[in-house]
Amino acid sequence: KCQMQNRIGIFGENAKEHTTDVRKKMNSRTIFIFSIFFSVFLLHGMSVSAQESYLSELLPGTKISYKHWVEHRSEITGHSNFIYEILTRDGTRFIVEKNENTKADGEVFTRKSLWFDANSGVPRWYEEEDLREDFRITNTYSGQTLRTRLNKAGKILEFETDLSEENAVPFEVVIFFLRKNLQQILQTKEFSFTLFLPLLAIELEEKGLPRSMSMIRMKVEPQEEVQLDTPLGSMKAHKILILPQSGFLRAILPREKTHFEFSIAEAAPHYLLQFVAGKTRHILTQLSPAE
Repeated sequence: KCQMQNRIGIFGENAKEHTTDVRKKMNSRTIFIFSIFFSVFLLHGMSVSAQESYLSELLPGTKISYKHWVEHRSEITGHSNFIYEILTRDGTRFIVEKNENTKADGEVFTRKSLWFDANSGVPRWYEEEDLREDFRITNTYSGQTLRTRLNKAGKILEFETDLSEENAVPFEVVIFFLRKNLQQILQTKEFSFTLFLPLLAIELEEKGLPRSMSMIRMKVEPQEEVQLDTPLGSMKAHKILILPQSGFLRAILPREKTHFEFSIAEAAPHYLLQFVAGKTRHILTQLSPAE
């Protein structure tokens, strides 16, 4: 079961595992309560742009892998593999993040790709395929409008979301957002942002509820500095925690579905070295920088 999706990025199995959990665990009663208290935890705090440039965080030619380590069982349950490359589509150059998530035996169960304009570094579209559930989602960015298309077992659902009012950060780019803003996070007493969960928006759309409920105000809390062993040697990192700003939301959902821990390298380009979602710690096992 259930992406804070997430899109992690990558959180959890990378982005979608967490949001999928949220979709499955949020029953009608929980969503109804969520709706009543909606105004409690949205609409305030620092403004950020959904259409930020991530050129400094995009390094074509880089290869990165993480193992999924379930600590209480001392077991590797899978891997997340990333590659960054330049591709041309319809005459336009893009920097593309490609991600495959595999089981421990190497079987691929999700494929994802996030396309950025090679000149501006702004995200243009995101594609995700879940091979276990016959599930495919595409998010297309046009200015501050996000167009979502879901194909699940032949059933098509399409809708648009205006991200401008909340300046929301879509789940699939949240890791880039945290890396880019690391120094500001460390220097700001109360750093917060609005996280948009596209898969939760789909669930809300299907239930006839406002999609705006899929925009959740998150706060970022710097933790301690750590020294981590990596494929490139020992690296200094900053551990940060992100969680819903609303105490009510934290109370009605289990901690493993609302709190996410990231260890981001202090040195630019601020690689993500580890992250924890639920009971799984994702640990960097390969980092081959671009030549």
